[in-house]
Amino acid sequence: MTDEKLQHAKEVFKTLCATLDSHDWHYEKDEEKLVIQCGAQGEDLPMKLTINVDVKRQLIILLSFLPFEIPEDKRLDVAIATSIVNNRLVDGSFDYNVTNGHMYFRMTSSFIESEIGNEMFTYMLMCSCRTIDDYNDKFFMLGKGMITVESFIKND
Repeated sequence: MTDEKLQHAKEVFKTLCATLDSHDWHYEKDEEKLVIQCGAQGEDLPMKLTINVDVKRQLIILLSFLPFEIPEDKRLDVAIATSIVNNRLVDGSFDYNVTNGHMYFRMTSSFIESEIGNEMFTYMLMCSCRTIDDYNDKFFMLGKGMITVESFIKND
């Protein structure tokens, strides 16, 4: 890793923090690892976000682990629903581990030879939170057997 890459990543991290400050978001930051922990409350389930400025790959990685585990007997249904949802999303995706039933939302953006502004971070945050809030309760209900995969698909 070059000093130039590290310096650029630190500038991106500084812009991320400034963006969060401008929106009055509460967050914890690790300036050494270039990681932010924050969250938001949607219409139903809370959303925890981790945003990492990856120096080596020159990526901004936003992850949000969904706060539930899909039971074994519902994992195939959730895999089908995840595939359908991801096909419809414009940006970001839900990652689902069918082996352990864990899900998270992921959005990334490259900053290779790019100047990143507040607007990009605002977009990442708002788009991610909206997408997570639109689907986290549906995935939860599907996993709990409260809705069927057919109704999930029909009402999406």
